[in-house]
Amino acid sequence: MEITLATLPNYLRQRPVMTRPLKQHTTFRIEEIGDGNLNTVYRVSDATHPERSIVLKHAPPYIKILGPDYPLSTERLTFEARALELYNRLTNETVPAQYDFDPEAAVIAMEDLRDANVLRDDLITGTVDTAIAEQIGQFMGTVHSRTHVHNVDNATVQHYKQQFANTTMQSITADYVFTFPFTEHETNFWTPGLESEVQRLKADTDFLAQVEHLKQIFLTAQQGVTHGDLHTGSVLVQDNTAKVIDAEFAFYGPIGFDLGLFWANYLLAHFAHQDNPHVQSALKTAIKQTWRTYTTEFEMTDTELKKQTLENIFHEAIGFTGLEMLRRLIGAAHVKDIENIIDIPQKLRAENAALQFGTTLVKQHNAFSDIAVIIERL
Repeated sequence: MEITLATLPNYLRQRPVMTRPLKQHTTFRIEEIGDGNLNTVYRVSDATHPERSIVLKHAPPYIKILGPDYPLSTERLTFEARALELYNRLTNETVPAQYDFDPEAAVIAMEDLRDANVLRDDLITGTVDTAIAEQIGQFMGTVHSRTHVHNVDNATVQHYKQQFANTTMQSITADYVFTFPFTEHETNFWTPGLESEVQRLKADTDFLAQVEHLKQIFLTAQQGVTHGDLHTGSVLVQDNTAKVIDAEFAFYGPIGFDLGLFWANYLLAHFAHQDNPHVQSALKTAIKQTWRTYTTEFEMTDTELKKQTLENIFHEAIGFTGLEMLRRLIGAAHVKDIENIIDIPQKLRAENAALQFGTTLVKQHNAFSDIAVIIERL
């Protein structure tokens, strides 16, 4: 079933539970918001009291940005609904409240964080709140440690594996993060001037071997519930509080992938602010604080494998960090932090530096002992 602006009013009349946070028998104002690639997002508000509102997220049966010729299962929203429920249970209000979920229509009704900023936008303007990074570190640490295969009984592990067997979305990630950016693929693009570096990367057999190694970890490791798309565009910030959104990629997999994506996007912001050492210093602190709060949550769990587990998570996370940086420079999905740099020589300086750093992280991800060592190399 596909929901559009034209059909949404009738749909809401047939399913009043969707709008229960609003006044009954009210006149709705509906607008499409958001700029996501996969799904459509609507704000539904009371026409006479617009401050009363909810957000509806809908998964059409195809990739929204590409249209009906590119089908995609609507089941992706089922995994997001399950993730929202789990996150609210484990981490207490670190994600929007979920009011209703209709799996047949693929619609989630949730809290409207209309006054929040996207974390990425804050970082672009140079606003770096290290407390937000700490909160995300705590969020990841709590979810990962409390769903980790070593910390819960076998029945619970099997339940999580079944509930988050999100193979379709996992396969899409594998293609766009681990495969397409390093082949001749139609979706890849980069700034003119990077061509020689890109071709050198694609011919680097040591690098490609590490990419394949990390890809196999991504596809086969089953460690805990993983958000799967936790970058700075997936975090909303309001009143010094972070809310994690967009969990349709959630799966039971390598938990270091979440850390890697989050760190990579902070690092891309760092390279984008190459002429602002004050902002760069704050970003470095934020990255270190994320790991500190993450490990604190893990160390609260009682397991003899704690130290070795954290070492493995860290090394895998560093490799994933490098790959996320690279695919955001030469793959299909770039980031505004760097794409918005108008001065081309300045942009190329940032991209070359980020490309070299990301490559190093991939090739040497098992050699780094601590996040502080990596920060020192920036």
